[in-house]
Amino acid sequence: MKLSGPVIHTVLIASLATVQSVLFRHGLLGGVTPDFALIVLIFTANQHGSLRSQTAGFVSGLIQDFLSITPLGFHAFTRTLLGFLFGVFKGKLFIDPILMPVLLAATGTFLKALFGYFLLVLFAPAHAAVVFSVQLGIEIGLNALVAPFLFGFLKLAGIVKTTREEL
Repeated sequence: MKLSGPVIHTVLIASLATVQSVLFRHGLLGGVTPDFALIVLIFTANQHGSLRSQTAGFVSGLIQDFLSITPLGFHAFTRTLLGFLFGVFKGKLFIDPILMPVLLAATGTFLKALFGYFLLVLFAPAHAAVVFSVQLGIEIGLNALVAPFLFGFLKLAGIVKTTREEL
């Protein structure tokens, strides 16, 4: 069985989104949980491009929308957009073991919050101010801390392997 197909990516990201929504709903540090699904989405986007990442982001976002109290489509929109943006850089970034995963995860987390802020400004302006808080700083730090380990695990496991046909 091929472990690098688009279905595997989507199932992996959706599974991580489910686990973090259900098991870690109270948070690990300051009520905040690292966004494992986002980190895997960023990694797969960088390895396989926009199309697969948009699909995986959309499906995992919908699952998160169903498991949380957010309006349907909120996470799906932000994850799809993040999958596209990070997928644009496929093959253009050298992913070293530590610095780039940290930078990509921190940037992805900040962009996720920024896109969420814009959606809240459009649809619920009274709640938009809650996006940029101490919890966002904690989440950026946790994601940056976890990213090198998760990137390394994904590379070692060979789950996200680029084949010659994809190049």
